This record gives sequence, C-alpha cells and structure tokens, in this order.
Amino acid sequence: MLPDKKNNNDSDSSETSQRGGIGGYLFGGIFLFAGLAVMVYVAVLPGVRYLQSGFWERVPATVLSSELLTSRSDGSTTYSVSGSYRYRYLGRTYTSTRISQYSGYDNFDDYWQTLSGQLNHARSRNRTVMAWVNPSDPAQAYLDRSFRWSSLLFGLTFGGVFALVGGGIIFLMRRGVKEKAQTQATGRYGSREKSGHWLMIGFGAIFILLPSPAYLQIWKEVSRGDYAIVLVLLFPMVGGGIALAGWKMRQNFRHFGPTPLVLDPEPGHAGGQVGGQVHLGRALPDQAALTIWLSCVRCYYSGSGKDRKTREDVLWQTRQRAWCRPAQHGTDIQFCFDVPADQPVTRDRERSVTGRQDWIRWRVALKGDVEGRELKRSWEIPVAAGSSSSRYQLPEAHVDADERDRELQALQSANEQIRVEQTGQGLYLESRAWRHLPMKLGLLVFGGIFAGVGTGLLVAAASEGIMLYFMGGIFALIGYLIVFSTLFTLGRSLQVWVRGSEVKIVRRWLGLPLYRREGRLLRAEQISLHAGMSSTSEGRKTEYLSLQAQVDGKTLRLAEGIKGREVAEALREAVLRALRLV
Repeated sequence: MLPDKKNNNDSDSSETSQRGGIGGYLFGGIFLFAGLAVMVYVAVLPGVRYLQSGFWERVPATVLSSELLTSRSDGSTTYSVSGSYRYRYLGRTYTSTRISQYSGYDNFDDYWQTLSGQLNHARSRNRTVMAWVNPSDPAQAYLDRSFRWSSLLFGLTFGGVFALVGGGIIFLMRRGVKEKAQTQATGRYGSREKSGHWLMIGFGAIFILLPSPAYLQIWKEVSRGDYAIVLVLLFPMVGGGIALAGWKMRQNFRHFGPTPLVLDPEPGHAGGQVGGQVHLGRALPDQAALTIWLSCVRCYYSGSGKDRKTREDVLWQTRQRAWCRPAQHGTDIQFCFDVPADQPVTRDRERSVTGRQDWIRWRVALKGDVEGRELKRSWEIPVAAGSSSSRYQLPEAHVDADERDRELQALQSANEQIRVEQTGQGLYLESRAWRHLPMKLGLLVFGGIFAGVGTGLLVAAASEGIMLYFMGGIFALIGYLIVFSTLFTLGRSLQVWVRGSEVKIVRRWLGLPLYRREGRLLRAEQISLHAGMSSTSEGRKTEYLSLQAQVDGKTLRLAEGIKGREVAEALREAVLRALRLV
C-alpha cells in the first residue's frame, strides 16, 4: 500500500513548524539571557558592590605597578587598568591587584584613562593613594570606589534592549501558539495587527535606549568643540516618532476592538468560495465605506546571512465592498469571494525545484474610514482546493451596487489618467507626459545612486586596479540605463486619433514628434491589454498596463501607463463603445 501523501506532507509541515518554534524560543532565550547577564554584571553588581563598600575603611596605599590596557575589535578600542598596590591594616601588610570595583574592558567614558593617569602620577612621585579596605576581610580592597553612571546606564539600556528583544520574541511565540490553539477551538481568527503596535513601541524604545550612554557625553564633547556628537540626538527623535506612531496604532486598535474573523467554508476553497464574517465592536451604518481584499501571496527568502530577507509576490488579488449588518454589541462585516480553481492553495515552507524555499499564504484585509479613524485589519487564512460555497452570501442589490461603483470609479480614474475626448471627427486619446511622477522620481534616485557609485568606481579604478573597472562598469551601466529610460518615459507622450475605422498615432518626447503610425480597427479582438511593470505597497498590487491594437501584423499602442487593471479594462470598454465594436 502506498503511503498517504497528504498525511506525509502534514507530518512534515508539523515537524518543520515544531522545529521553527523551538528555534524561535531558543533564539529569543539567548537574547533574553544575554540581556539579563549584561544588566546584572555591568549595572546591578557594581551598584551593589558600591553600596556594600560604603562602610569600608580608607587607608593609605602605595602603588607598585599600573598599566592602561587596550583591546581593539571591529574598529573600536576599549580600555581597562591592571596593577598592584600595598597597604597596611591593623598592623598587617597586604598586597592586592583589585584596582576598581569594575572589571573588564569598556569605553563608556574616559574612566580607565583618567584612573591610569592618576595611578601613574602617584607611582612616579612616590605618593600614596587612599584604598578602601573591608574591615571584616582586610585582604579585600579597592583602590578606586568611584560610581560610574555611564556603566549603570549602559548596562540597564544595552542589556535592557537585548532582554526586550528576547522577551518580545518569546512573548510573540507564546501568543502565536495560544492564538493557534484558540482558533482551532473556536474557529475565530485573530487579526495580524494585534501585536503590531507593541512591535513599533518596542522598536522606538530600542532607538531611544541604545545610544543612551552617549547622551552623558554630549555636553563634554560639545565643550571640546566636537559638535558631531549632537547627531546622536537623531536616535531619540526617530525612536520617539516610531513609539508615538505605535501608541496611536494601539489607541486605534482599542477603539475598534479585536475584530475576530469567522470563515465559511473553513478552510476557504480555491475553485469555490472564500467567505467570512468579522465582528466589530462598534455600530456602523449599513453603507459604511469599507473594502475587503483577498490576496494569494507567494513568500520566499532572498539573500543570505545578514542580508537574508523575506520577500512577497502577490499572485492573485481581488476586492469588494464589505456588507455591514447591525449585530448585538456592534456590527458584523461580511464578505464572499469566488476564487478560481487554478490558484495555489495554502502551503507551508518547502524547497522548490530551483532550491529556493517558498510558501503560499492567503490573506483577508479590511480597510476603510470610520468616524474619522482609519480601520485597518488583516488575517491569514487557510485555503484548500474545493468547490464549496459560503453561507455568507451577500445581497444581490449590494453586489450590483458595488460593481456599478467600481466601474464608475475605474472610468473616472481612466479619464484622469488618459485624456479621452469624443469629437465630431471621432475619438481622441492622449497619454500625457510627466504622469506617475512620484514613482518615476524614485526610479531616478535609485538609478542615480547606481550611476554615481559606478562612476566613482571607474574614477578610482585608475589608481586602484582593473577589477574596479569591471565592477564600476556594471554599476554605471545599470544606473545610467535606469536614469535615461526613466527620463525618456517621463517626457514621452502618445496621441491617438480614431476616425471611423482609421487610427493614427503620433509619439512625442518633450513635445517633439518621434514617429507616426496608422492602421484600421475593424474588430474588438484587435484591441487588448498588455501588462507591464507592477508595484506592491501595503499588500496591494498595482499593475501598469497599456492598451494595444493589432493592425496589419503590427502592434500599435493606443494608451500607456494605465494604473490598475480595473481602470485599464474600463478604458478598453469605453474605447470599444466609442468605436461601436461592442
């Protein structure tokens, strides 16, 4: 008998998930332990020793030897002091090498350099210094009992950051396991925004705390004329902004509540329907402007080591206006999508034939404005192959109204993007220059960076060696291609005249004509959409398409740079109606 492939896959996924969970706890535990260790050994123990030694007695001591020790690592130099001294207590002579209550190497401040100078000065002039001696154990002594606020601050903040990260990882892992168990027991899915605000507040705290030892040095360095240290204040400014944004997200989350999602069917079906209901703890009007998105996303890793990142590609996406129904203690928000059978189902991480690990995730997202606040929630849901329908069927009037509104919005957007005029002589379309300026300015900056780096490497290659010519040439080629192609697309325009079945096209750049084309349009099949580049922002995929016509074996563009497939389809329908081809 052949083994059950599905069960094997489930077993493999369970084992992978279990290994990942153990790895997550281990990773978080290492950070938590390291952070607590730094807090204890760098901040807490020296403070305890300082308080304990406050009742010790002070006696004269002779410095026998002293040396400033340095350690260089990763471009940073740290310091410590070693030495020995002799003192007498109650008639007995003792020798000790314990210079300070602090140990190890650091560069929090100039404590070690100052202490070394004092000891060398006393030794070279045969002067005594005062030592602190434990009366209950005279062999225990310190030559210096200074309290270092910089060490306390560094230990608490740097160690606190590590402990915060490690504790946060363990907390999120435990919450994830708990939520998974609750979902299995109740069938309710929690939104992904449940912990997002805490992550932002935590990141903000890290930005504020991490450089905190440098705060104590600002006035000293500025008085010496080193004004560059003021730049360290950028960290608390950025961290404060991140933490404030996280706090506002938390306030927003508490305003709307947890918003649990119930699916039906569960899991959703590719080849059937994905439907569900979200409970909002606030009363909403029936026609609230809320949009539900359903997305199929392929996730994968790119890069390796420190540069390894998780990437996402939106494979399929659709949206609809949510249907809001009054419910006890709030509002029920319902949705129902028809999903094509050719879409991939939810799949855990596995290695593809190319050797790259990837996995499939399905997401439901809710977005809209309610009472002047942005409502934004998303859930990861399971989707399997099947043909089941959802019990959450939306009213036909609601679906029809949604389709009409979307068509109207798409047509309005098409008219804003592409100039369309119906004249007495026919139809006129113009794809104007300088459209989509923010996106293209971003491309110019990106290409300019590559071009600048490549040019710099080529200049340096004259003295550094031939290898830089190769690297600089590649960077410069990519950069200048992006810059010049973006400049061309920014300044180009397309004018199209359709009179009867005749079509004439003029391509211009900065108003100058580059070429002309013409042909005949007789059938609707001649006009089609062609997808070009696409972008993804906040999980929303935006395609840029062109409207093309096949004429006498040639491809003629009628419109280009149309943002959004729905908009492009609305423009195509408008052109076909104007040409009376539908």
